Amino acid sequence: MGKKKIALIDLSQSETPQLKASGVRSQKLTKSKVKKTVEVPLPVQGPTLPAQAGLQEKKPDLVKKHRVKHPRSQRYLVAKAKIDKTRFYPIEAAVKLLREVSLAKFDPSVEFHASLTGEKLSGELTLPHGSGKKVKVEIATEATLTKLNDRVIDFDILVAEPKIMPQLAKYAKFLGPKGLMPNPKTGTISDKPEEVKKKLEAGAFRYKSEPKAPLIHLTIGKLSFSDDQLIDNINTVIKTLQPKNLSLAHLCSSMSPSIKLQFSP
Repeated sequence: MGKKKIALIDLSQSETPQLKASGVRSQKLTKSKVKKTVEVPLPVQGPTLPAQAGLQEKKPDLVKKHRVKHPRSQRYLVAKAKIDKTRFYPIEAAVKLLREVSLAKFDPSVEFHASLTGEKLSGELTLPHGSGKKVKVEIATEATLTKLNDRVIDFDILVAEPKIMPQLAKYAKFLGPKGLMPNPKTGTISDKPEEVKKKLEAGAFRYKSEPKAPLIHLTIGKLSFSDDQLIDNINTVIKTLQPKNLSLAHLCSSMSPSIKLQFSP
């Protein structure tokens, strides 16, 4: 038999002139040889050029939100007209006027609002006739711990002895945000919890001015209290806070206009 010759063919050279002229190659060769490059513009540092400044987006102007004042009712305006805003009323006169300008159809709370001469003010206050709010005080026991395990709270204030505090510590994340965790600053940790409970149920409470403003707000009774009871409570508040710490005081009830109080420095 005769010998066979094997010829090697370069495919790249075997393309037709038409393909070469058009710059089109086979798909296989294109994938292996052609590399794509993408030009990425580099960030420009330094001051913005005038031409670039015009291309930047303008930030929208911030719109200030104005507090919307809702119109007062005719009854409120009539009640407000009875109060002389330029006058500081003696406590006795203020209590009598308060009954005339109160608009609530329920038994409203009587409120004491004051501007302070200093920034912060805090302490303990006991109203001789209470605030009109019934407070349920509980002394921490094993039964209390059982209720806390079930996330049950049926008290307004929790008082504890120091010896039970380690057992209460695991409920701090549950009681703390509600303001119910016993604390030496609030006087709710004591070796004599029965005395603390009796005092709190009698109307004692802790007061504290606002954290960001020299203001204090207190509920000092109900409008159903007698004049003498309200006067006693107001005098006790002013004496406890001390007139030197007060620059201005107002008396009002729920939903009523406020009355400026006159007090001796």
